[in-house]
Amino acid sequence: MAAVVVVALLVVFVVLPALTTTSSSSVPGGGSEVLTYRGAAPIANHTADGYAGGGWTLLFAIGLVSATNESYPANTSSLGNLTSGCTVKIVTGSSTLTLPEFLGNRSSGESPAWEFGYRNSSDTIAIVSVINGHGSVLATLSGVTCAFYAQLLSPVPGSVIDSSQAALAVRPHAAAFLALHPNATAEFGLIGGIAFLGQSTPEWSVTYNTCALSPSATGTGDQFNATVNALTGSVIKTNSTTGISCGGGPVAVVPMSGPHALAPSGTPDARARSKSSA
Repeated sequence: MAAVVVVALLVVFVVLPALTTTSSSSVPGGGSEVLTYRGAAPIANHTADGYAGGGWTLLFAIGLVSATNESYPANTSSLGNLTSGCTVKIVTGSSTLTLPEFLGNRSSGESPAWEFGYRNSSDTIAIVSVINGHGSVLATLSGVTCAFYAQLLSPVPGSVIDSSQAALAVRPHAAAFLALHPNATAEFGLIGGIAFLGQSTPEWSVTYNTCALSPSATGTGDQFNATVNALTGSVIKTNSTTGISCGGGPVAVVPMSGPHALAPSGTPDARARSKSSA
């Protein structure tokens, strides 16, 4: 149960992002500057290093790909009880947050919008976005509860493979799904591990979904996801689900392998599992 809450909290951080649009170079199929993790991470690291004295350690990252522009309110109302014992500070000055569209190859591991989560020596969490190649600090979370959450995640090592390599490894498994849904939403999530579960191996989670990346999305959709060892590039597990409930924003960045495979309540994975077990 504790792990579910932890991951749910981190998902909300990703749903919350201040995804500011900036001028960018034109690229095929979308008009946004798309980057893989390896291209976005140095920008995010530089942005974090220059904030509040630096000393930030990367805990997770996620690239979000949408076929349409999606907007989010820049506030903390969606955090609810998950931030009890936390102080949330919105750093960005934007009130409307935009996830830019991208219609390029979903198997490239590229995205115009990346979110990174960092921890400092005080166990404050900082959320940094890289949108169209521009980095900005979105929010910080501090306090006893958030410090506890921050300690549960293992740092992401510098030796992890790129999102392009993870997506390439998954491509044969996802080919049929993407042939049917070439403009599916995509999420490329990376974690360094979950320390309290004894999971020290970094993993990529690659998810393709027919639901819109919007909190106001309705109806049901289909989803394909896979877990990839972020050190070796080997595919650990794949899964296809139909009839998931849409809405609520991006899916969790969670490991799927082993007995501790988890998804937070309210995410498509969790809703699908509750439906199948009902």
